Amino acid sequence: MDLNTRIIQAKDFLKASPTGEYDLEMAKQWLLELARENAAPRQYDVLIDVRGASLSLSLADITELVQVMIETRDSFRSKIAILTTPGVKFENAQFGALYAGNRGIQVAAFTDFEETINWLMSLSDAPSEGGAS
Repeated sequence: MDLNTRIIQAKDFLKASPTGEYDLEMAKQWLLELARENAAPRQYDVLIDVRGASLSLSLADITELVQVMIETRDSFRSKIAILTTPGVKFENAQFGALYAGNRGIQVAAFTDFEETINWLMSLSDAPSEGGAS
């Protein structure tokens, strides 16, 4: 199966403000730009690699970012994989995936690159039993 995926590094959209917190508005604008670029007929799967991010997004920030995806749903019809590190960052990514999934967007969280790619290449919508670990 062909893999038609965009890989996004955290540094591409998660920028810190002068106070050391992520600039949520900049992240939202970046998601809107991604939505424009991902509009039909392109419809790439997206792998967002946040393993190198130094700070964690709050649950409130995550819900705001998912809301942008919901509002631009037609551009996010393909899979979105979030690759992160174990612990709180993974738990937050799982929350974002669950929140988006409950709103009809295919998002899954992973800590293993190979599992992430396997999910993106699979025909299934949900990760395997051990896939999001």
